[in-house]
Amino acid sequence: MNLIKNLIIPVDQDLNSTIKLNPTFPFLLSRDDLSDYVGGFVNWHKQTAVEISIVLEGSIHVKVLEHEETMEVGDGFLILPERLHTLKPNKGAKVVKYFTFIFEPALLTGFKGSFFEHAFYLPALSKKGTFYKFNMQDKWTHPIFEQMKWVYDHESENNPAFQLNVQRIVQDVWIILWNNLLSKEEEGSRKYHNARILEMIEYLHKNYTSKFSLTDMATHCNVSRGECCRYFKKMMHINISDYLMEFRVSKAVELLECTDLAISEIAESVGFSSQSYFIESFKKKMKLSPLAYRKFLRGKSNGNSFIQ
Repeated sequence: MNLIKNLIIPVDQDLNSTIKLNPTFPFLLSRDDLSDYVGGFVNWHKQTAVEISIVLEGSIHVKVLEHEETMEVGDGFLILPERLHTLKPNKGAKVVKYFTFIFEPALLTGFKGSFFEHAFYLPALSKKGTFYKFNMQDKWTHPIFEQMKWVYDHESENNPAFQLNVQRIVQDVWIILWNNLLSKEEEGSRKYHNARILEMIEYLHKNYTSKFSLTDMATHCNVSRGECCRYFKKMMHINISDYLMEFRVSKAVELLECTDLAISEIAESVGFSSQSYFIESFKKKMKLSPLAYRKFLRGKSNGNSFIQ
């Protein structure tokens, strides 16, 4: 008997996270369990912040554009700003827990134009790498895990001394990663790939309510139908039709929560060809029918628990 939760990373039409960090101390320690998220995974998103994560329990499948990696207990990973990514439990993993340092670059670099920014941060953004993995078994990573664990254990203090220690630790961890991972990458075409895949995503997000045409999408993006499918699958690790179905379901969740529209009206408004196909797709993704999910959302807003 599990309490259903429905966490989701809020995003705009370009998949930018709309979560804002405290401008006076732009740092967040996020303690996550994938079972708390809608569908059991973290939805595709990108942000201006840096993310450094440590896996505590289970096995995570991380996808960052064309790169994908399985992360086990004791693994850590760095995701740079503006990289589209998603996290899902690895096949067979029932419980997946991890914690993440999320911080704006200003916490790392200090003032704009600083030596640290030019020597150790901006060069990392121009590299081809989208994702960096490290493991606590490697000798050079020991200080990373020790310092991140200190923040994990002392987060409740959250006083000026704690904040100063966090900034020092973030910089120390970055220098270690720079010396052992970041400085070894080749220059790449990240901006080109980001722009190209975002054009495809933007097309889907603007046209999800109507009948989908692969030919129209390929023409809009100036590629062949075959290349359109191949490139999208390569970058997003999901085919176009499945991504579109997931996006339509996510929009349906919003309508179920915020409107009194009938199920048939919601199905039509988010682009499903029939109510029965909508219900089938929704239940496959959310493990509940649209009507049952609406009851859950409203019960939650009234302070009631919904037990499955």
